Amino acid sequence: MKVTARDIDHLSIATPDPEALAIKLQQIGFNLTPAGVEPRCICFQPAEDDIPNYVELIEADVRVAVAVNVTELEGEVREHSWETDDGYEVEAEVIAGEIDGPLPWFPVRHQMPEAFMEPEWIVHPNGALGMLAVHVVADDPPETAKALGEQWGAITEDLFDGCTMIQTGAVEILIWSPSAYQTEYQSVEAMVPEHRPMIVGIAIAVERSRPLQALLRANNVPFALTEGDRVVIPAEQIDGLMIEFMPQT
Repeated sequence: MKVTARDIDHLSIATPDPEALAIKLQQIGFNLTPAGVEPRCICFQPAEDDIPNYVELIEADVRVAVAVNVTELEGEVREHSWETDDGYEVEAEVIAGEIDGPLPWFPVRHQMPEAFMEPEWIVHPNGALGMLAVHVVADDPPETAKALGEQWGAITEDLFDGCTMIQTGAVEILIWSPSAYQTEYQSVEAMVPEHRPMIVGIAIAVERSRPLQALLRANNVPFALTEGDRVVIPAEQIDGLMIEFMPQT
């Protein structure tokens, strides 16, 4: 499938127990959309008003996929509705296409993108500002990047040996070789997935590192500090998804 990708819209995490995963994410300081309604979402302030920036949790067999925002799309219409703390009903309508490869991804178009930008949902106790990047491990990063770049009409760039970037907008895809990934994230003993290419983590912009560290310590969440005061939470804490917080100040 070929599309004109505008940006990485969101990350879709399929798990048998979204509520259990939501509790783990709350322990590391994320604010989620209300319980009891699928999907549970971690919403951020987007770079563009019509392109949301969020992570969704859905109940299904384990799988992580990238949602790519496109301008025109025909597909399944997904309707969502949440209630804010003040009783206001928030409705969303998302058109989603079929999942493609080589990395699991699918195109989306939002009819009501503002539904994922409610002020009470985009402010997080851990100071998270937005999703910056998605980490992927592949046996041949340049080849995987080339295939995705051709499908999305995206820019690809070899950052250094073992890491290739794809950029369609504000959110980057960083594709690592197994050895480069383990070397970069040796502080959390990063494990190489058996099946590749596979999404292994996300990078989140955060206001400051020290308040985040204090919150994690208070909630007994293990983490590692790396260069530039980056805070990395190992994958085993969040159902196989590493979370890297990158301070902006």
